[in-house]
Amino acid sequence: MPPYIVQPADTLNGIAAKKLGNANRWPEIARLNKLANPNLLLVGQRLELPGTQAVHPSFVLKPAPNPWAELATLPELWDRGPGERAFLATTQAQHAQEPATFAWARGSLFVVFSQLSETTGKLIRKVAVVPTDFSLLPANLLGKITPAEHAMALNPTGSQFLSTSQKVFGAPSINGTPLLIDIAKAEAAGARIIPIEQLVSELKQFAAQNPGAQTRVNKLIDIIQTVEGEVLIEGRVAGQAVSKLPAAHTAYVRAAEDLWKQFASKKITKAQLEAGLKKLETAFGKSRFIGRLGRALTVVGVVFTVKDVADATQRSIHQKSYKPLAAESIRQAGGWGGAFVGAKAGFAVGALFGIETGPGALITGALGAIIVGGAAYYGCDLLADQLSPN
Repeated sequence: MPPYIVQPADTLNGIAAKKLGNANRWPEIARLNKLANPNLLLVGQRLELPGTQAVHPSFVLKPAPNPWAELATLPELWDRGPGERAFLATTQAQHAQEPATFAWARGSLFVVFSQLSETTGKLIRKVAVVPTDFSLLPANLLGKITPAEHAMALNPTGSQFLSTSQKVFGAPSINGTPLLIDIAKAEAAGARIIPIEQLVSELKQFAAQNPGAQTRVNKLIDIIQTVEGEVLIEGRVAGQAVSKLPAAHTAYVRAAEDLWKQFASKKITKAQLEAGLKKLETAFGKSRFIGRLGRALTVVGVVFTVKDVADATQRSIHQKSYKPLAAESIRQAGGWGGAFVGAKAGFAVGALFGIETGPGALITGALGAIIVGGAAYYGCDLLADQLSPN
């Protein structure tokens, strides 16, 4: 067979596949040309090629009818036999020629950017504040009061309404555990939504019918529109429509409550309160935008993970051993698990320095996830290499 002149980006297994029809015959080329380092080829280098018969046909893998039928038993997984040691000795150089896949932040973006709730079509309600019960069941399911009478608290025990907020930080003036209510699911279960525009209209009608309440109603409308974002739900809220807020979102709720406390104690003016709440809302929006971008990038990490697991599965089939797949599982569990722990640690460290909301919180979480996730991945990689090197 005529000699081959090395071209840019050539590898021995690629040359074997192209010229000999079998990538597994690359060791023959290395031996024939006395290559000290099979991974080091020079452009223009002249390589002699072997004949059509493989020098060591034992390296040509023949797939079994059922490739999993002859896999090693569980006690053999941690003890390489002579056959596997010989196989690894001749194939590790080939694997070394393959580019490494991106493993750094595989879990980080997924973890970090799932921290903020999607608020489109959702409402926030505070629950379980003692001694008042702000539950998901109205005081009187058979009540007949108007939305305006509920908002003005004229008959609390006779109300068939629940107060919620369309603001991303909920109603700052109410303390309690914030819950997220899905409007579509609540309506599907029979609840009726009174939007803020309708509530304001009802209050204006009430003021027109009761001129003595005009000043109080005007103040209430102002608070509802600028601070509370109050939306009423008539009837009981079904459990399937309710979910908890993650810690990163709850931080916005608490920040808004702190602003309200400062306003109530006359430490800041109403204008400062509104400006602070507006800033919180803007920061939440920016973080949500970054989150959507991050989830798109997460797909890349998932693709890499799927590719690595698929490659490990193929190696398990060819080697007739569970070891490559088991080793890759250790690497992936370490990387994704480390990223999750790192994100939590990053948020906690950011909170120590007062970074609890806004893009800064995501950055601290991302850094923690990338650092810890990357370290965990490569630490587990060293452990997994004892089982099956990649």
